Amino acid sequence: MTERVIVVGNGVAGHSCASRLAELGTKVTMIGPGLPHDRPPLSKRALATGRLPMLSDAERLIAKGVDHLDGTVTDVDLPNRRLTVAQTGGGEPLVIDAPRLVWATGLRYPKPPVPGLDHLGHENATGDGMLALHQQIREPGKRVVVIGAGLIGTETAATLGQNHAVTLLDMVDRPLARFLTPVTDGALKILNELGVPFHGECRIDGVERDGDQLVVQTSTHGSIPCDVVVSAAGFRSSLPPELVEDPRALAMPCDSTLRVEGHENLWAAGDCLTFPHPRWGRIGIPHWDHAHWSGRHVAESIHGSTLAYVRDPYFFSDIAHLRIQQVGFAPAATSWGEESGLHVGRDADGAVACVLFMNAPARLKEARELLAAA
Repeated sequence: MTERVIVVGNGVAGHSCASRLAELGTKVTMIGPGLPHDRPPLSKRALATGRLPMLSDAERLIAKGVDHLDGTVTDVDLPNRRLTVAQTGGGEPLVIDAPRLVWATGLRYPKPPVPGLDHLGHENATGDGMLALHQQIREPGKRVVVIGAGLIGTETAATLGQNHAVTLLDMVDRPLARFLTPVTDGALKILNELGVPFHGECRIDGVERDGDQLVVQTSTHGSIPCDVVVSAAGFRSSLPPELVEDPRALAMPCDSTLRVEGHENLWAAGDCLTFPHPRWGRIGIPHWDHAHWSGRHVAESIHGSTLAYVRDPYFFSDIAHLRIQQVGFAPAATSWGEESGLHVGRDADGAVACVLFMNAPARLKEARELLAAA
Protein backbone atom coordinates (compact mmCIF):
# COMPACT_ATOMS: atom_id res chain seq x y z
CA MET A 1 0.00 0.00 0.00
CA THR A 2 1.54 3.31 -1.10
CA GLU A 3 -1.01 5.83 0.21
CA ARG A 4 -0.21 7.22 3.63
CA VAL A 5 -2.71 6.66 6.44
CA ILE A 6 -3.41 9.51 8.85
CA VAL A 7 -4.40 8.49 12.38
CA VAL A 8 -5.95 11.30 14.44
CA GLY A 9 -5.52 10.56 18.13
CA ASN A 10 -2.52 9.43 20.14
CA GLY A 11 -4.12 7.53 22.99
CA VAL A 12 -4.40 3.76 23.24
CA ALA A 13 -6.58 3.34 20.12
CA GLY A 14 -4.58 5.69 17.91
CA HIS A 15 -1.22 4.31 19.01
CA SER A 16 -2.39 0.72 18.63
CA CYS A 17 -3.66 1.41 15.10
CA ALA A 18 -0.59 3.34 13.98
CA SER A 19 1.79 0.72 15.38
CA ARG A 20 0.00 -2.12 13.63
CA LEU A 21 -0.12 -0.20 10.34
CA ALA A 22 3.63 0.35 10.56
CA GLU A 23 4.16 -3.36 11.28
CA LEU A 24 2.23 -4.11 8.10
CA GLY A 25 4.51 -1.82 6.12
CA THR A 26 2.17 1.13 5.69
CA LYS A 27 3.31 4.74 5.79
CA VAL A 28 1.47 6.25 8.73
CA THR A 29 1.28 9.60 10.49
CA MET A 30 -0.22 9.81 13.98
CA ILE A 31 -1.51 13.22 15.05
CA GLY A 32 -1.96 14.18 18.68
CA PRO A 33 -0.68 16.61 21.31
CA GLY A 34 2.43 15.23 22.99
CA LEU A 35 3.78 11.71 22.92
CA PRO A 36 1.29 8.84 23.15
CA HIS A 37 0.42 7.82 26.69
CA ASP A 38 -2.09 5.62 28.44
CA ARG A 39 -5.17 7.30 29.94
CA PRO A 40 -6.72 4.92 32.53
CA PRO A 41 -3.72 5.05 34.92
CA LEU A 42 -3.98 8.86 35.13
CA SER A 43 -6.42 8.55 38.03
CA LYS A 44 -4.54 5.71 39.71
CA ARG A 45 -0.83 4.83 39.76
CA ALA A 46 0.25 7.72 37.51
CA LEU A 47 -1.41 10.22 39.84
CA ALA A 48 0.34 8.63 42.79
CA THR A 49 3.79 8.70 41.14
CA GLY A 50 3.47 11.85 39.04
CA ARG A 51 4.84 10.03 35.98
CA LEU A 52 2.98 9.73 32.69
CA PRO A 53 2.36 6.13 31.58
CA MET A 54 4.02 6.44 28.17
CA LEU A 55 3.05 4.11 25.34
CA SER A 56 6.11 5.09 23.35
CA ASP A 57 8.75 7.77 22.96
CA ALA A 58 10.11 9.63 19.93
CA GLU A 59 12.92 7.15 19.31
CA ARG A 60 10.67 4.10 19.48
CA LEU A 61 8.09 5.70 17.18
CA ILE A 62 10.81 6.35 14.61
CA ALA A 63 12.07 2.79 14.97
CA LYS A 64 8.55 1.46 14.41
CA GLY A 65 8.09 3.61 11.32
CA VAL A 66 5.40 5.85 12.81
CA ASP A 67 5.62 9.56 12.00
CA HIS A 68 4.27 11.68 14.85
CA LEU A 69 2.82 15.15 14.29
CA ASP A 70 2.60 16.96 17.62
CA GLY A 71 -0.58 18.98 17.32
CA THR A 72 -4.37 19.08 17.24
CA VAL A 73 -6.69 18.85 14.24
CA THR A 74 -8.73 22.05 14.04
CA ASP A 75 -10.48 21.59 10.69
CA VAL A 76 -11.56 18.63 8.59
CA ASP A 77 -12.11 19.03 4.83
CA LEU A 78 -13.56 15.64 3.92
CA PRO A 79 -14.38 16.35 0.25
CA ASN A 80 -10.75 17.28 -0.43
CA ARG A 81 -9.34 14.84 2.17
CA ARG A 82 -7.36 17.51 4.02
CA LEU A 83 -6.80 18.29 7.68
CA THR A 84 -5.68 21.52 9.31
CA VAL A 85 -3.42 20.96 12.29
CA ALA A 86 -2.46 23.47 14.99
CA GLN A 87 1.07 22.58 16.09
CA THR A 88 1.62 22.23 19.82
CA GLY A 89 4.80 24.31 19.67
CA GLY A 90 3.10 27.15 17.81
CA GLY A 91 3.77 28.43 14.32
CA GLU A 92 1.59 28.42 11.25
CA PRO A 93 -1.12 25.74 11.04
CA LEU A 94 -0.27 22.82 8.80
CA VAL A 95 -2.57 21.56 6.05
CA ILE A 96 -1.97 17.89 5.30
CA ASP A 97 -3.51 15.42 2.88
CA ALA A 98 -5.48 12.57 4.41
CA PRO A 99 -6.35 10.09 1.64
CA ARG A 100 -6.99 7.39 4.25
CA LEU A 101 -8.12 8.60 7.65
CA VAL A 102 -8.58 6.96 11.05
CA TRP A 103 -10.36 8.91 13.80
CA ALA A 104 -9.35 7.81 17.30
CA THR A 105 -9.71 10.81 19.60
CA GLY A 106 -11.77 9.17 22.35
CA LEU A 107 -13.95 11.38 24.54
CA ARG A 108 -13.46 14.83 26.06
CA TYR A 109 -13.84 15.54 29.78
CA PRO A 110 -14.60 19.26 30.08
CA LYS A 111 -15.29 20.89 33.41
CA PRO A 112 -19.00 21.39 34.11
CA PRO A 113 -20.38 24.96 34.00
CA VAL A 114 -19.93 25.66 37.70
CA PRO A 115 -18.90 29.27 38.44
CA GLY A 116 -15.22 29.41 39.34
CA LEU A 117 -14.48 25.78 38.51
CA ASP A 118 -12.99 26.47 35.09
CA HIS A 119 -10.05 28.51 36.43
CA LEU A 120 -9.80 27.21 40.01
CA GLY A 121 -10.33 23.48 39.41
CA HIS A 122 -7.96 20.80 38.15
CA GLU A 123 -8.67 17.73 36.01
CA ASN A 124 -6.74 14.52 35.47
CA ALA A 125 -8.38 12.97 32.42
CA THR A 126 -5.45 14.21 30.30
CA GLY A 127 -1.72 13.85 30.77
CA ASP A 128 -1.12 17.58 31.18
CA GLY A 129 -4.01 17.82 33.62
CA MET A 130 -2.69 14.95 35.73
CA LEU A 131 0.81 16.45 35.88
CA ALA A 132 -0.55 19.85 36.91
CA LEU A 133 -2.71 18.23 39.61
CA HIS A 134 0.22 16.19 40.92
CA GLN A 135 2.17 19.41 41.49
CA GLN A 136 -0.57 20.51 43.88
CA ILE A 137 -0.72 17.30 45.92
CA ARG A 138 2.95 16.31 46.22
CA GLU A 139 2.92 17.13 49.93
CA PRO A 140 0.58 14.91 52.00
CA GLY A 141 -2.28 16.25 54.06
CA LYS A 142 -4.00 18.42 51.45
CA ARG A 143 -7.74 19.01 51.65
CA VAL A 144 -9.11 17.87 48.30
CA VAL A 145 -12.64 18.02 46.89
CA VAL A 146 -13.35 15.75 43.92
CA ILE A 147 -16.44 16.66 41.90
CA GLY A 148 -17.91 13.68 40.08
CA ALA A 149 -18.22 10.08 41.32
CA GLY A 150 -17.97 8.17 38.05
CA LEU A 151 -14.99 5.94 37.31
CA ILE A 152 -12.41 8.73 37.02
CA GLY A 153 -13.69 10.64 40.03
CA THR A 154 -14.02 7.62 42.32
CA GLU A 155 -10.61 6.26 41.31
CA THR A 156 -9.10 9.70 41.87
CA ALA A 157 -10.73 10.09 45.28
CA ALA A 158 -9.49 6.66 46.37
CA THR A 159 -5.95 7.32 45.11
CA LEU A 160 -5.69 10.72 46.82
CA GLY A 161 -7.52 9.50 49.91
CA GLN A 162 -4.50 7.42 50.88
CA ASN A 163 -2.44 10.59 51.61
CA HIS A 164 -4.92 13.45 51.74
CA ALA A 165 -8.23 14.51 53.29
CA VAL A 166 -10.59 13.97 50.37
CA THR A 167 -14.30 14.68 49.96
CA LEU A 168 -16.19 13.23 46.97
CA LEU A 169 -19.27 15.02 45.61
CA ASP A 170 -21.88 14.13 43.01
CA MET A 171 -25.45 15.02 42.08
CA VAL A 172 -26.39 11.31 42.15
CA ASP A 173 -26.95 9.40 45.37
CA ARG A 174 -24.14 6.81 45.08
CA PRO A 175 -20.65 6.61 43.62
CA LEU A 176 -20.47 4.67 40.36
CA ALA A 177 -24.26 4.90 40.25
CA ARG A 178 -24.57 3.64 36.67
CA PHE A 179 -22.94 0.34 37.59
CA LEU A 180 -24.34 -2.68 39.40
CA THR A 181 -25.13 -2.54 43.12
CA PRO A 182 -22.15 -4.74 44.19
CA VAL A 183 -19.84 -2.26 42.43
CA THR A 184 -21.27 0.79 44.18
CA ASP A 185 -21.33 -1.05 47.52
CA GLY A 186 -17.68 -2.07 47.06
CA ALA A 187 -16.66 1.47 46.15
CA LEU A 188 -18.46 2.93 49.17
CA LYS A 189 -16.77 0.42 51.46
CA ILE A 190 -13.32 1.37 50.17
CA LEU A 191 -14.04 5.09 50.44
CA ASN A 192 -15.23 4.60 54.02
CA GLU A 193 -12.07 2.66 54.88
CA LEU A 194 -9.98 5.51 53.47
CA GLY A 195 -11.97 8.11 55.38
CA VAL A 196 -13.30 9.71 52.18
CA PRO A 197 -16.81 11.08 52.81
CA PHE A 198 -19.20 10.91 49.88
CA HIS A 199 -21.85 13.62 49.58
CA GLY A 200 -24.54 12.46 47.18
CA GLU A 201 -27.42 14.45 45.69
CA CYS A 202 -25.14 17.44 46.06
CA ARG A 203 -25.89 20.71 44.30
CA ILE A 204 -22.71 22.66 43.65
CA ASP A 205 -23.19 26.40 43.23
CA GLY A 206 -19.63 27.59 42.73
CA VAL A 207 -15.95 27.50 43.63
CA GLU A 208 -14.36 30.57 45.22
CA ARG A 209 -10.97 31.62 46.52
CA ASP A 210 -10.93 32.76 50.14
CA GLY A 211 -7.45 33.95 51.07
CA ASP A 212 -5.03 31.04 50.76
CA GLN A 213 -7.77 28.41 50.45
CA LEU A 214 -10.60 27.47 48.13
CA VAL A 215 -14.24 27.02 49.07
CA VAL A 216 -16.74 24.83 47.25
CA GLN A 217 -20.16 26.37 47.77
CA THR A 218 -23.14 24.01 47.77
CA SER A 219 -26.80 24.59 48.51
CA THR A 220 -27.19 21.08 49.93
CA HIS A 221 -24.07 20.47 52.02
CA GLY A 222 -22.92 23.95 52.97
CA SER A 223 -19.49 25.44 52.29
CA ILE A 224 -16.57 23.02 51.94
CA PRO A 225 -13.11 24.60 52.42
CA CYS A 226 -10.22 22.91 50.67
CA ASP A 227 -6.80 23.34 49.10
CA VAL A 228 -7.46 21.61 45.77
CA VAL A 229 -10.56 21.01 43.65
CA VAL A 230 -10.64 18.25 41.02
CA SER A 231 -13.28 18.13 38.30
CA ALA A 232 -14.21 14.64 37.11
CA ALA A 233 -17.84 15.12 36.13
CA GLY A 234 -19.17 13.97 32.80
CA PHE A 235 -17.80 13.59 29.29
CA ARG A 236 -18.47 15.02 25.85
CA SER A 237 -17.87 14.13 22.23
CA SER A 238 -14.49 14.77 20.62
CA LEU A 239 -15.90 14.44 17.11
CA PRO A 240 -15.71 17.45 14.78
CA PRO A 241 -18.99 18.62 13.20
CA GLU A 242 -17.72 17.59 9.77
CA LEU A 243 -17.92 13.92 10.79
CA VAL A 244 -21.32 13.80 12.51
CA GLU A 245 -24.74 15.24 11.79
CA ASP A 246 -25.75 15.42 15.45
CA PRO A 247 -23.31 17.60 17.47
CA ARG A 248 -24.31 15.65 20.61
CA ALA A 249 -23.19 12.34 19.13
CA LEU A 250 -20.44 10.65 21.13
CA ALA A 251 -19.60 8.08 18.46
CA MET A 252 -19.80 7.34 14.75
CA PRO A 253 -21.60 4.22 13.50
CA CYS A 254 -19.19 1.81 11.83
CA ASP A 255 -19.71 -1.38 9.86
CA SER A 256 -18.36 -4.72 11.01
CA THR A 257 -14.84 -3.86 9.73
CA LEU A 258 -14.90 -0.53 11.64
CA ARG A 259 -15.15 1.60 8.51
CA VAL A 260 -17.39 4.61 9.22
CA GLU A 261 -20.73 4.08 7.55
CA GLY A 262 -21.37 6.35 4.59
CA HIS A 263 -17.70 7.24 4.11
CA GLU A 264 -14.99 5.83 1.92
CA ASN A 265 -11.50 5.51 3.39
CA LEU A 266 -12.60 6.67 6.85
CA TRP A 267 -12.34 4.39 9.87
CA ALA A 268 -12.77 4.88 13.62
CA ALA A 269 -11.14 3.24 16.64
CA GLY A 270 -11.74 3.37 20.37
CA ASP A 271 -14.40 5.30 22.27
CA CYS A 272 -15.69 7.29 19.30
CA LEU A 273 -17.35 4.40 17.42
CA THR A 274 -20.24 1.98 17.64
CA PHE A 275 -20.22 -1.36 15.85
CA PRO A 276 -22.71 -4.19 15.15
CA HIS A 277 -22.15 -6.92 17.73
CA PRO A 278 -23.54 -10.32 16.63
CA ARG A 279 -25.38 -10.80 19.93
CA TRP A 280 -25.92 -7.38 21.45
CA GLY A 281 -26.67 -5.32 18.35
CA ARG A 282 -25.04 -1.93 17.83
CA ILE A 283 -22.92 -1.02 20.84
CA GLY A 284 -19.97 1.08 21.90
CA ILE A 285 -17.36 0.05 24.46
CA PRO A 286 -15.64 3.01 26.14
CA HIS A 287 -12.71 1.17 27.67
CA TRP A 288 -9.01 0.34 27.25
CA ASP A 289 -9.53 -3.22 26.05
CA HIS A 290 -11.73 -2.12 23.16
CA ALA A 291 -9.47 0.84 22.33
CA HIS A 292 -6.46 -1.45 21.92
CA TRP A 293 -8.14 -4.19 19.90
CA SER A 294 -10.27 -1.93 17.73
CA GLY A 295 -7.14 0.02 16.80
CA ARG A 296 -5.43 -3.13 15.61
CA HIS A 297 -8.57 -4.28 13.80
CA VAL A 298 -8.79 -1.02 11.86
CA ALA A 299 -5.21 -1.47 10.69
CA GLU A 300 -6.03 -4.95 9.43
CA SER A 301 -9.18 -3.66 7.72
CA ILE A 302 -7.23 -0.95 5.93
CA HIS A 303 -5.00 -3.73 4.61
CA GLY A 304 -7.96 -5.52 3.12
CA SER A 305 -9.20 -7.79 5.89
CA THR A 306 -12.96 -8.35 5.78
CA LEU A 307 -13.14 -10.06 9.16
CA ALA A 308 -15.84 -8.67 11.42
CA TYR A 309 -14.78 -6.99 14.63
CA VAL A 310 -16.21 -9.01 17.51
CA ARG A 311 -15.35 -7.96 21.04
CA ASP A 312 -17.49 -8.47 24.11
CA PRO A 313 -17.78 -5.47 26.44
CA TYR A 314 -15.18 -5.57 29.20
CA PHE A 315 -14.07 -3.06 31.79
CA PHE A 316 -11.91 -3.01 34.87
CA SER A 317 -11.40 -0.40 37.54
CA ASP A 318 -9.07 -0.08 40.51
CA ILE A 319 -10.57 1.72 43.51
CA ALA A 320 -7.52 1.65 45.78
CA HIS A 321 -7.08 -2.07 46.52
CA LEU A 322 -10.46 -3.05 45.03
CA ARG A 323 -10.16 -4.50 41.50
CA ILE A 324 -13.51 -4.52 39.68
CA GLN A 325 -13.91 -6.50 36.44
CA GLN A 326 -16.93 -7.09 34.26
CA VAL A 327 -17.41 -8.91 30.96
CA GLY A 328 -20.55 -9.01 28.85
CA PHE A 329 -23.46 -6.66 28.25
CA ALA A 330 -25.17 -5.76 31.53
CA PRO A 331 -28.29 -4.16 29.93
CA ALA A 332 -29.18 -7.56 28.44
CA ALA A 333 -29.35 -9.24 31.86
CA THR A 334 -32.86 -9.63 33.25
CA SER A 335 -31.83 -11.46 36.41
CA TRP A 336 -28.73 -11.63 38.58
CA GLY A 337 -27.42 -14.20 41.01
CA GLU A 338 -24.22 -15.29 42.68
CA GLU A 339 -22.74 -18.39 41.13
CA SER A 340 -19.51 -19.87 42.54
CA GLY A 341 -18.44 -16.47 43.82
CA LEU A 342 -19.22 -14.64 40.57
CA HIS A 343 -22.09 -12.20 40.02
CA VAL A 344 -23.78 -13.64 36.94
CA GLY A 345 -26.44 -11.87 34.91
CA ARG A 346 -28.65 -13.95 32.62
CA ASP A 347 -30.89 -12.84 29.78
CA ALA A 348 -34.57 -13.66 29.30
CA ASP A 349 -33.65 -17.08 27.88
CA GLY A 350 -31.42 -17.91 30.84
CA ALA A 351 -28.16 -17.50 28.92
CA VAL A 352 -25.22 -15.73 30.58
CA ALA A 353 -25.17 -12.11 29.45
CA CYS A 354 -22.75 -10.55 31.91
CA VAL A 355 -20.30 -11.60 34.64
CA LEU A 356 -19.05 -9.29 37.39
CA PHE A 357 -16.27 -10.18 39.83
CA MET A 358 -14.10 -8.30 42.29
CA ASN A 359 -10.58 -8.89 43.60
CA ALA A 360 -10.36 -12.05 41.52
CA PRO A 361 -8.28 -11.17 38.42
CA ALA A 362 -7.35 -14.82 37.84
CA ARG A 363 -11.01 -15.59 37.06
CA LEU A 364 -11.17 -13.44 33.93
CA LYS A 365 -10.66 -16.41 31.61
CA GLU A 366 -13.38 -18.34 33.45
CA ALA A 367 -15.79 -15.41 33.13
CA ARG A 368 -15.10 -15.07 29.41
CA GLU A 369 -15.68 -18.80 28.92
CA LEU A 370 -19.04 -18.57 30.73
CA LEU A 371 -20.08 -15.77 28.41
CA ALA A 372 -18.84 -17.54 25.29
CA ALA A 373 -20.78 -20.69 26.17
CA ALA A 374 -24.10 -18.81 26.15
